[in-house]
Amino acid sequence: MKTSRREFIAAAAAAALLPKVASAEASGVRTGRLVRGRKINIACVGCGGKGADDVRQFSGENIVGLCDVDFARAQQTFAAHPKAKVFRDWREMLAALDDQIDAVVVSTPDHMHFPVALRAIEMGKHVYVQKPLTHTVEEARRLLLASRRHKVVTQMGNQGHSNESTRRMKEWLEAGAIGDVTEVTIWTNRPVWPQDKQLPGAQDVPATLDWNRWLGVAPWRPYNRAYMPFDWRGWWDYGSGAIGDMGCHTMDAAFWGLELGAPTHVSSEVIGGNEYSCPKGSVVTYKFPARGNRPPVTLTWYDGCCKPKRPGILPAGERMPGSGQIFIGSKGAIFCPGDYCDSAVILPESRRVSFVEPPKTLARVANGHYQNWLDGIRGVVDAPCSNFEHAVPLTEIALLGAVAVRSRTAFGWDKDALRCDNPAAQKFISKTYRMF
Repeated sequence: MKTSRREFIAAAAAAALLPKVASAEASGVRTGRLVRGRKINIACVGCGGKGADDVRQFSGENIVGLCDVDFARAQQTFAAHPKAKVFRDWREMLAALDDQIDAVVVSTPDHMHFPVALRAIEMGKHVYVQKPLTHTVEEARRLLLASRRHKVVTQMGNQGHSNESTRRMKEWLEAGAIGDVTEVTIWTNRPVWPQDKQLPGAQDVPATLDWNRWLGVAPWRPYNRAYMPFDWRGWWDYGSGAIGDMGCHTMDAAFWGLELGAPTHVSSEVIGGNEYSCPKGSVVTYKFPARGNRPPVTLTWYDGCCKPKRPGILPAGERMPGSGQIFIGSKGAIFCPGDYCDSAVILPESRRVSFVEPPKTLARVANGHYQNWLDGIRGVVDAPCSNFEHAVPLTEIALLGAVAVRSRTAFGWDKDALRCDNPAAQKFISKTYRMF
């Protein structure tokens, strides 16, 4: 692939953030190695909140390094792994422990996923990265290319993709359970954090927090507790709002089950919000083209104060859950309350009764999403189920929705060129990086 001038500039900016280690020029391209006959040596970036849970999931392996910008928030994780070396700066950890690390877990806020994961991949480390995989569409595509070049084992933290229910949903759709699907409606109870806010004033930085390193590549801004440790998702510089938080979960069944690929058009309706803070509510509409014998699909996403109308096909008395999705086909519908299709039901009842459950044609994921990544590193499975070949195009769909919300525009999308036909949207496909 040829590298565009913009891609070159973005790569150079990202590379400037990183420490000097054995380079590809000096020692050839570094690639991931399978680990057999011993525990996997793992370094973790982000050890409080969700990061603490991620570290616990891998505690049966050899945790060699732990990195967090807030030692007070990460203290419980540090104490659980007294043999691990502790760092505030992930660049220092990767450089210092390079030859001891097999794999890296990235559980930071969204805006730091890309620089951490890219450096780890370039060092030949396998990576587990929380969802959404990156903060921008361009970053996601760059991680995909890097993972291929360095042959590392990858997994995104959208654990619902490992569930039995997601596989059963795809088998239903492929068996024609509801005929040709032309519409999908998805809604979420997010945000559960503040949005539609103005920038707050400066506060004193807690003594245990390295604010500069928390900001990382994001623009400089005075510390305020309104940003972290949890509410960062509502600020564009660090998160991507409700659609960034949950899109890689609740869009997964439709993306995979219908083999949607990339949308050709994205539009939004937005209530509230501003250039810094995500909105009070939004509706995002995607247009996906026909795929082989499958017809075009319109997927509509609702979040915050924006809710879909109650589908007429729902039985009387059926509660509209806070989160869910519904697939509309030529022969019926599939209603899925919740985020992961756990309780999917075919509608109407006559269609459900007449439909014959298809055989299980898809491989099931043994022992869950986290173990699936470890099995990939050990060569037990060919590739984890939500490796970057799956995770990147899924992430791009969610982030294109965030672009539509942030720019408050509609645009056509050319996935091969990574280009919107609307300049107001295009400026959010990539971003600049602060040196820190």
